[in-house]
Amino acid sequence: MSVIIHPRPSPVAAAMYTLRDLDADTIVLHGPSGCCFRPARLLERDGVRVVTSALLEDDLVFGSEGKLSKVLKRVDEMFSPRLIGLVGSCASMIIGEDLKKAARDAGLLNKTICCNVHGGSGDNTVGAIAVLREAREMGLISDEEFNRQRFMLERATRLERERGTARSEYIENWPGDRPKEIAKKLIETFASGGEVAFVLNAKKETSFLYADLALALASARRRFGGSLRVLANLDPKVGLPRVRSYSVKILEEFEAEGVVVDSITGGIDEYPISGERAKELLVRDPPDLAVISGIPHAVAVEGVMKTVAVSVGSRAVSNLKSLGYDYVVAERDAHQVSLGEKKQIRRSILGQALREEAAH
Repeated sequence: MSVIIHPRPSPVAAAMYTLRDLDADTIVLHGPSGCCFRPARLLERDGVRVVTSALLEDDLVFGSEGKLSKVLKRVDEMFSPRLIGLVGSCASMIIGEDLKKAARDAGLLNKTICCNVHGGSGDNTVGAIAVLREAREMGLISDEEFNRQRFMLERATRLERERGTARSEYIENWPGDRPKEIAKKLIETFASGGEVAFVLNAKKETSFLYADLALALASARRRFGGSLRVLANLDPKVGLPRVRSYSVKILEEFEAEGVVVDSITGGIDEYPISGERAKELLVRDPPDLAVISGIPHAVAVEGVMKTVAVSVGSRAVSNLKSLGYDYVVAERDAHQVSLGEKKQIRRSILGQALREEAAH
């Protein structure tokens, strides 16, 4: 396997998002104040307090477990968190800091999930698995749930290496196809009596952005005719409580807007295998046009039928185009748009383009 030299997601950030999903009230990042700044700021929009131990040069030379203990105590005094997430960084792990010792010295080990991970640990999923392993040891999740989560994360890693942005040494940035032109093709398909199949295959809170296309497509179908089939990884019985609640809320909004889900392909955190299930259903009964939103490379139907892939990130859309999807639309930053304590479906770029074209 070649070395990937373009930027990739960080295991530290993945650990922080997983701690959020376990309902940690506060996350302490043992590193410089600027470490993982963007994920930290985004998580605060979701009601999670994120602080750092603000490591300085002297701390890297002489050690800083004592400083970390003081930060943990101060966090407990200020916020009275029910559950603390403590995550290492490149700096703290290289100098060999003992996170559990610091938490024990602070008298907070019993309510602190300690995650020894850094940016060089490997794939981003390594950070998520490390957090889940500690959560299992603390009795926060069952052995069964840990094994299920680990299996999904390992499948996600394999998916990224085989079909995602980890499959090439360097991927050029590309802005994607024009949403307006794709919207016209969708309307033409409906107007000619054709069938559009919409596949929601997204993860975590990003589902609230990618689900918007179902609303826009349902509205366009009602106006222009044709048929719409909806497949979605929205099983409300699968995953951690926070993630299951996302499925419930999206399904409630679908029902309120008259969107019928024809097939549930799995849970929100099951996108590597829910994508395979969606593929099986599409290949069995191919539509005139398949719109795959979220993580399209998990639904390998390019070349089998006409496809529109919808994802985020200029390298991600470039990769999808190179895989062979006919049209690829770049969405807004799904995490940034979807984070926030009030969870609801958010307007998407392609969804808005479809609404505007339908109004003409």
